[in-house]
Amino acid sequence: MLAFAVLVLTAALTGCASLDRGMMTVSEVISSRDPVTGQRQVNLISEDQEISKAEDFTRQILSEAKQKSIKIDNDTPYYERVSRVFDRLKEVVHRKHLPWEIHVLESPDWNAFTIGGGKVFVLTGIFHTELGLKDDNELAAVLAHEMAHVAARHASEKSGKLAIAKLADKGLKKKKGFDASFTTNQEDEADRYSAIYVAIAGYDPTAGVVVWKRMHQARGSYTGDMLFDHPLNDDRARNLAKYASAAQHYYRPDSINPDYEKILENNALFAYHKPSTAKAGEGGGFAALFEATANTYKEVTDARIEQRKREIKRMEQERLAAQRLKFGRLQVADASGGGRGLFGVAVNNSGKAITQAIVVLEYWNGQAMLLKDEIPWSAMRPNEQKEFGIPLRPIQYSSVSIRPVYVQLAGE
Repeated sequence: MLAFAVLVLTAALTGCASLDRGMMTVSEVISSRDPVTGQRQVNLISEDQEISKAEDFTRQILSEAKQKSIKIDNDTPYYERVSRVFDRLKEVVHRKHLPWEIHVLESPDWNAFTIGGGKVFVLTGIFHTELGLKDDNELAAVLAHEMAHVAARHASEKSGKLAIAKLADKGLKKKKGFDASFTTNQEDEADRYSAIYVAIAGYDPTAGVVVWKRMHQARGSYTGDMLFDHPLNDDRARNLAKYASAAQHYYRPDSINPDYEKILENNALFAYHKPSTAKAGEGGGFAALFEATANTYKEVTDARIEQRKREIKRMEQERLAAQRLKFGRLQVADASGGGRGLFGVAVNNSGKAITQAIVVLEYWNGQAMLLKDEIPWSAMRPNEQKEFGIPLRPIQYSSVSIRPVYVQLAGE
């Protein structure tokens, strides 16, 4: 009897070990270690695939730019400066082994982006107008943010995690703004990592706060249609202020912190967690698969929370806007230039100057809204009243309405 029991137990353990090895195989296929945190994350794209795709996409972008006679790199007046800041940053970021490249494209747009694999692009519009970057510290903040996306493998992680989350919960496919909320959290994570990169590279970590405060003053922080996949400008500046405060300790002006490698492993904003030593067949497979699944569940939960925060903020913005900006004496009439228009009086009811606002013009057929237009509203003095006229679309409708959805006051 004892011999039989030992035989059964041995068979069970062998079966468990085999199952655990299978779980490790699955885990290795669907996940990898996060280069920044060391935690196992769902990622269906290998690093070699990431690099190959980025190199192909880079060639495509540069080729199309040349075909359109768009100036690139040395043909722009900014390439030397951008390269200098980029070269210092790439000495201190995670994944230093990647084939890092920086490219500058002539464009009026204020933007920088990455396609993963170490490839970063800057549009010359970030240096122009009142929103233009003022110094190397601000440039470092923008570049480090994109490099942080690469370091954390955000692009390749996102596709896999969203795919698995939507397989597990079919309702996510129908939830407006879920994907955008997921990306917003990745953007915030990139801001957090980049604050450390900026500081240990010898640039002022508070520069990013200045950039996004300036962006808020110029463009506001309207929640929009909930599909915007970046943090709102005021939220971003506020969060960056916290991250910059934590990163300030590691800042050595104009020089790389000699302890940067240790700082990358453990600092006030993030830390690298060493992986479990459990082997496949000895519980390691279960641990690896559980960790990848748990981390994905957490990020999906965080995205749901962010989605709800956005909805709450949108409702609060609309509530304040309705108090601050009023419309009266509305009527639809013929416009002097032809067609029909909505005419009335706008009243600044806030007691302060309105620096910028957005109103929504809605077209109705009975109780059904046909479409809506978001319209930027001009600045208004405290308590100002002014007549307005807005051209209407040449479509069939029974009525139109107008309401403010975002109003920013002086000093906000």
